[in-house]
Amino acid sequence: MWTRIALIVALGANLANAQQIPDRPEKLAFDTLKFQMPRAKDFKAKLKNGIPVYVASEPEGAPLVRIGLRWRGGGYMDPKGKEGLAQIFGSQFAHGGTARLSPAQMEDRLEDLAASISSNCSETSGTLSMQVLEKDFPEVLGLFMEVLTQPAFAQDRFDLAKRSLRQGMDRRNDSVTTIAPAQMNRLLHGNTHFAALDPTATSLEAITLDDLKAFHARLMHPGNFMVTISGRFDRKTMLDKLNATLGTLKPGKDAQVSPKIPAPDHARMPGIYVVDKDAPQAMLQWAFPGMRRSDPDWHAAYVMNQILGASGFTSRLTKKIRSDEGLTYGVRTALGEGAHWRGDFTGGLQTSNTSVAYAMRLALAEMQRLKNVPVPMTELKVLKDGLCEAFPGNWSDKRTVANIFANEALAGWAEDWSA
Repeated sequence: MWTRIALIVALGANLANAQQIPDRPEKLAFDTLKFQMPRAKDFKAKLKNGIPVYVASEPEGAPLVRIGLRWRGGGYMDPKGKEGLAQIFGSQFAHGGTARLSPAQMEDRLEDLAASISSNCSETSGTLSMQVLEKDFPEVLGLFMEVLTQPAFAQDRFDLAKRSLRQGMDRRNDSVTTIAPAQMNRLLHGNTHFAALDPTATSLEAITLDDLKAFHARLMHPGNFMVTISGRFDRKTMLDKLNATLGTLKPGKDAQVSPKIPAPDHARMPGIYVVDKDAPQAMLQWAFPGMRRSDPDWHAAYVMNQILGASGFTSRLTKKIRSDEGLTYGVRTALGEGAHWRGDFTGGLQTSNTSVAYAMRLALAEMQRLKNVPVPMTELKVLKDGLCEAFPGNWSDKRTVANIFANEALAGWAEDWSA
């Protein structure tokens, strides 16, 4: 009886609401979107040893706590002849056990707690992360600190990581989609710059456990670290806990602040470069000098890039080369932000060998048209409105906001630049 009455009431309410729906789409009315840009100062704190922390407390959220310890330092610090060291370090930092626990013991305990600790290291930075239920936070934070300060780098895991990289190397010249980016990196940065260097069989063989330990010892300086923490907790209580753990870190005798990321000094040679590969399709890539995100023309260039090739199916290149000509499944362009040196304006597509030249001519013609013919105001308005309306979605929750601010700071951009 009560269930039927409830359903009837709900149905009646829905019918009443339905009567308010306009008969034509253009009659729909929407409230004005109100969006207040988050500010870094509302999230940022500092531990007693100087480590910045971006705190996203969500007392009404899911009963989870997440920590991300970011660091400056990565592949650009690999010693000559040991390319791949930072990459292996990142894969083994959280998975090689600790001085007290073997890898299997650590994994078993984390599985019992439905928690995780993971790590990675790229060319310029890395992250040690953890996720845990609120009730188990103290124990997993203790395990996290063990991993951070007492990693064991188990020999069997280390050997497996090297074998896995070696197997990947054996396949990297099998496909045009891996060959082209590697060659483009060499053309843009030179053969000796870290951005163009890949691990080799010789460099992997030269890397030892002592190298991983030395990399870790060098990294362990508070000046290299930055923390994000999000989840269900009280902000002040959590900062007290972080100060009692991460806030106690001091530089070891071998610790150093990571050096500045070096810019390439390679003299680029414009031209058309061909890499022969016996394959039914070709990977076509292009690159032009770009700018840094701090350039006064950045926002105009960003909109230009969206019009040309970065907005998916609505971009001009996609409409022309995919939809009209049917030469590729996808074509995109990208405008590099240039965090450490001037970025590049790049693009690419995959097509049959016989249509490479034609596809390139079409792409260049669209670029020339964008340069010579003003963009119609209707096209420009649709794109700008879409970008503005989508922007608040980039800041969808506190955790996302904290991560954005941390990544911005790690890359060296000015605080609140995105505002």
